[in-house]
Amino acid sequence: MMNEKKHERFIRIVERRMDVLINDFEKLGNCASKVSYDYTEEEVKCIVEELDRQVALLRERFAGKKSFTLSVDANTPEQ
Repeated sequence: MMNEKKHERFIRIVERRMDVLINDFEKLGNCASKVSYDYTEEEVKCIVEELDRQVALLRERFAGKKSFTLSVDANTPEQ
């Protein structure tokens, strides 16, 4: 694997990690069973909001954006 190209490595790693994520999402979805679990709409809202936040962060990382900045608008030039 020393000669493996970056893209080939990317594909191999992403496929494995996506399989894990999809499996974990299915497991999380099992928690939606009202027969087995009791939960509030507020708890569901918190779960979904966190998932949305993590997906947004993932999109930013793939877009090349930094995950942290002190500036209000990262596109505003420094003064």
